[in-house]
Amino acid sequence: MFDNNARLLWIHAPSTTYNGTSFEITVEAWDPYERLSATYTGKVSFSLKSYNISTYNAISNPDADLPSSYTFTGQTLGSDIAYEIRDGKDNGKHVFDMTIDTIGIHYILVSDSLTSNTYYSNPILVYNSSESRKMIYWGDIHTHSALSDASGDPTHSYFYARYIACLDYYALTDHGEIMLFNPGAVEYLESTTNGAYEPHKFTTFNGMEWTNVATGHYTCIFSGDENIKSPILSYLTLPTTDDLWNTLDTFTSEYGVQALALPHHTTKKSYIEDWTYINPKYVKIAETTSVHGDCLFEQRHPLNYRGELDAPPEYTNGSSIMDAFIMGKRMTLYASSDEHDGHPGHSLSHTRAYVGHQRPFSTWPTRIDKPYPGGITGVHADSLTRAGVFAGLYNQRIFANSDHGRPILDFKINGTPVGDGSTFNASSESAHRELSIFLVQDGAPVAKKNTAASVTANWVPNWKADIEILKNGKLWDSITINSPIVNITMIDKDPIIGTSYEHSCVKIGENYYINRYSDNPINPSTLTTKGFDFYVIRIVAENGRMSWIGPIWAEY
Repeated sequence: MFDNNARLLWIHAPSTTYNGTSFEITVEAWDPYERLSATYTGKVSFSLKSYNISTYNAISNPDADLPSSYTFTGQTLGSDIAYEIRDGKDNGKHVFDMTIDTIGIHYILVSDSLTSNTYYSNPILVYNSSESRKMIYWGDIHTHSALSDASGDPTHSYFYARYIACLDYYALTDHGEIMLFNPGAVEYLESTTNGAYEPHKFTTFNGMEWTNVATGHYTCIFSGDENIKSPILSYLTLPTTDDLWNTLDTFTSEYGVQALALPHHTTKKSYIEDWTYINPKYVKIAETTSVHGDCLFEQRHPLNYRGELDAPPEYTNGSSIMDAFIMGKRMTLYASSDEHDGHPGHSLSHTRAYVGHQRPFSTWPTRIDKPYPGGITGVHADSLTRAGVFAGLYNQRIFANSDHGRPILDFKINGTPVGDGSTFNASSESAHRELSIFLVQDGAPVAKKNTAASVTANWVPNWKADIEILKNGKLWDSITINSPIVNITMIDKDPIIGTSYEHSCVKIGENYYINRYSDNPINPSTLTTKGFDFYVIRIVAENGRMSWIGPIWAEY
């Protein structure tokens, strides 16, 4: 609790920008628990490592206006909430301005006098300013505050998300079941959300979580200025998924807005997702990882490398997102934190700073039972506005990451990208598919389950990783890499045949169900991809970071 001395630096920059355009770099000194170090007084100096955007060869002399060397100012004594000290000193965080004139892929390198290490920023794609490109923005759209079962006032959450976690977009989505008994809570959440929105600088979304135990949880976010107040999204007032969909229909029609309903921690015994109830009008993206763990695969599946909390007593088919894909449910993978510790975009619950006496304080035990780092989602958007970012999310132009890292990940099949349908239309069943995967890794130290980000003396980033191609729910191929930037092309020559969930169904009495937890009888023959194949890309780095993109569907 009292060790606030710096152990490493975290360097944040925008993922995309134009040449000659000024942008901000945030340098943060982190203590052993990934909190800002109020005592950090090291000196930092800047350099650039750059690569050609087409050949990926190193650029020896990039043209850039880098910040001058700088010595941080701080406190004699540490603080577990250094960013609340407003005395004019840095207190573990400083923002610098810079420009890069050379088109390419760049890392900002920051050398630190205190740890004697050099730290990498996330990768930056610098585009030609004469072009008009979609930008990559990062956000967390599933979080909680003291308005329900978590820590900190909403004003704290929005401040932390923007200025400490350095998110571009954010949604505070407290539980409707708890706010139902807190008069004025939804109105306060709405006003705080709208007050924190600053177009082109920081985008916020109104939202709320509907917490049904029988059929799964849904975090709902909205594209406009209103949150749902009557009825509040609660399983106490809306006990079934049909009630939820009908309410969203009424709300979106009345206010002329769009809504997304986001399933999450789908394989947990307490809240197993029943995919037979989803509404594709609202359920377009699904949360693959959070502070609860990973749910792309069932917890005991050999391809689930990190697990998830609260496993059912036996292997349960039909609960994972991958099983939903096999059933023919067309969603795209995203990641969020579901943090309850007051740290959106950079949860600390995987470190020993999870305990209740860490600020912001909480009396809820939900703060201390989440050992995984929270994820964040990269979205391709026309602008950093509600309309721009929501359109990117709604149209599934996204990719996901397992912690605070911000890699760049792109996936196409024969030029068809993830998003806007994510469907490659082949000319025939036997048509070859060219899978193109572009990855630029983040060099930042990695957070893992029950483990804070850390470095050693003479630390350098570990670029070793496996690029996994998951086809129809199985591992189709895996390529090991050892460099920060790769562009890989693979050819699939096998016929497009699709897959089916039919034989995984269970028969109870005279009816079939996706598993024994479902109460919705189904026709097993309808749970199929209709002959179409689907592909998901997963990056499994040796250092513990994971990223996901997809799926793309191949049909003919």
